Amino acid sequence: MKKDFDEARESRKWKVSLGASLALTSTLAWAYCPPQYQETMVSPAFTAAGQAISAALSAVDASLSAILETESQRLTSAIAVLTKQKALAANTVAEAGRNSAQQTATALKVMAQTQRVKQARFDYGGEFGQGYSPCKVYATRTLIASRDADMGTEVRQRVKAEIVAAPGTYAEPISARAALNKARQNFCTQDQADSGLCKSAGALPGADLSVATLFEPSMENEPLYEAKVGFVNNIAGLPDGPVPQAAGKSSAAEDYALTKARKDALVSPALSSLKAIQLDYSGVEGTETGSDLPLAEHFRKEVKRYSGNTAEYDTWSKVMSAQNERGALVELLKIKALDLAIQEKQYRQYESMEAQLASLVSLEVSASGAQNRTSEAAADAAKQNVMKSVQ
Repeated sequence: MKKDFDEARESRKWKVSLGASLALTSTLAWAYCPPQYQETMVSPAFTAAGQAISAALSAVDASLSAILETESQRLTSAIAVLTKQKALAANTVAEAGRNSAQQTATALKVMAQTQRVKQARFDYGGEFGQGYSPCKVYATRTLIASRDADMGTEVRQRVKAEIVAAPGTYAEPISARAALNKARQNFCTQDQADSGLCKSAGALPGADLSVATLFEPSMENEPLYEAKVGFVNNIAGLPDGPVPQAAGKSSAAEDYALTKARKDALVSPALSSLKAIQLDYSGVEGTETGSDLPLAEHFRKEVKRYSGNTAEYDTWSKVMSAQNERGALVELLKIKALDLAIQEKQYRQYESMEAQLASLVSLEVSASGAQNRTSEAAADAAKQNVMKSVQ
């Protein structure tokens, strides 16, 4: 149904339409013909605002770039420091590992060396496996061997040098007796002094008359050593006189020289034995060992070490109580070696005794006339050879 016409409402619609048209018309006019104050006020403001924004952005960019550069350098430095710290830590760990390995290897080496030293000391040391004082005993045994060789040479030399009536020696008996009397002054007894043989009793009366003097240890150039020399000279007696030059080529001189050679051959073993005893108990100058203790003293010390009643025996017993089986065997060999050395000296003494017995047998044969019969048989055989050669 058609509504009734309302004049008031229509009037408001018209006013509204007119206002909208005016508004649109003014907007279009403003757009096409803006007012002039925008060019002088708004544009510079926009330009200034844009420049301020650009400057602010540039400042922010520069500040941010500087901050980023600083932080980048810090980060790079931190990374470098961290890398170096890690490398140092790695080197420290590696060095610690190397040092630890080296220390371990050194400790193992020391332990192995200590074990070898302990084993060697147990097997070869004087406390466990080498017997009593191996170095000392070896040096002493070497000295004994050298000393024994020296004395073997010295016996032959001193028989010629110290015995006035040595085998093969010719000397004027009166001069020899005067020399012996002069050497006897220190050993003259009171009876000899009273008889006029010497002026007064000596410091060692009768020392050159007793065989016990030969077995007294002494050093060369001591009075007791001179007493030993005097004793052997008293046993040997006076030397044989020289053959006159006028009778040098005669048959009597040849018989005299042959008789002397026979006599010297008979007494030579006895004189050599006496001189050997003298040198065994005398500290004389040797070729290899120099001036040293008598050889008999060395043997006595070696024997006393095992026979007891000495301080060295007590020490030897203590050492042997700690020896292992090898050490006991080594020490037993040392004792056997000393025993063999003593037996060897005894065998040489037996040989000397055999030589002296042979000399005595020869003297008995000569005294029974067998030597004369032998000489006659030799002369008869020579004559028969001459007669056969003539035929």
